[in-house]
Amino acid sequence: MIGDWNFSTILNKHESDDNKQANEESLIIAAIKNEFFNSKEILDTANSLSISARDFMLGRITEFPIIPIRQSNEFYVKKHTQSQTPYFHCHKFYELIYVHRGKSWQQFKDGSKLCLTEKQCLLIYPNAVHLIEKIKRSDIILKIVIPCDLFDLTGGEILSALPCNEKILFENVSETAEFAILKLLAEQSCKSQFKDLVIRSFLNIIFVELLNSKKNNIALETLLNSYFEDNIKTASLSEFAAIQNYNANYISRLIKSQTGKSFSDLLSSYRVNRAKRLLIESELTVEDIAAESGYSNASGLYKQFFSLLGMKPSEYRNLFK
Repeated sequence: MIGDWNFSTILNKHESDDNKQANEESLIIAAIKNEFFNSKEILDTANSLSISARDFMLGRITEFPIIPIRQSNEFYVKKHTQSQTPYFHCHKFYELIYVHRGKSWQQFKDGSKLCLTEKQCLLIYPNAVHLIEKIKRSDIILKIVIPCDLFDLTGGEILSALPCNEKILFENVSETAEFAILKLLAEQSCKSQFKDLVIRSFLNIIFVELLNSKKNNIALETLLNSYFEDNIKTASLSEFAAIQNYNANYISRLIKSQTGKSFSDLLSSYRVNRAKRLLIESELTVEDIAAESGYSNASGLYKQFFSLLGMKPSEYRNLFK
């Protein structure tokens, strides 16, 4: 139980409400008018293309000619439901996406993809264009919508020291932050006179916890990235542990607890990011880039590149020509 509400009851209601809306044209039109800053442009464009509002919201139009801009002056926490379909959009607010269970694939307009896994958060800034892929029945993805003025009073100051380029990934959400997120989910159902104060207080807790985890991650990841840079072709957990004067099992657990990823996952990510940089900045062949990025052959790069980004190295390079 969360207060007087059962967690599953809240999530089931979100699923039920979205499912009902997705099947009624009038409710969809009302939702578009309420939730989108450029709703008139969306509806006029859909009408000119003989597209129903339902087709638009159900993602049946793969290349809609304008980017929908979501708006909200109200704070809320909502499950990303199975009725919601993928489409590129941006916001006039901050959105914190939290994976409570399962995973959530994000796509961005530059063609890149990001897989959020359990206990990870992604903070999406206003005007950042992204898409959330369709979820599975077992996934529990919570979206926290934070109006800009509320963010300025909470996360804006707390996270001001962190570099930002449209989004910030937090890889290991603490139990304290998770508790605060779930309390916010329940709090929006209450009508307490102190509701706004409670929301601000829990948001402050969440952002402080996320900042602390990020600082720990940054310190460790700096050590790892420096090691990867100098040992890109021979990097190993045992060698890194020896350099840091730690037992390999201990350093493995430390890396997992602070970053949410294994040593091999971080090494793979570093190699792919190095390959991405070389694809953009150099004229090297894919085979040479694979070697420079620590792969024994080009097929290893192709496999990991497609797994993480959903495209071939050559396709990624073409995006920046």
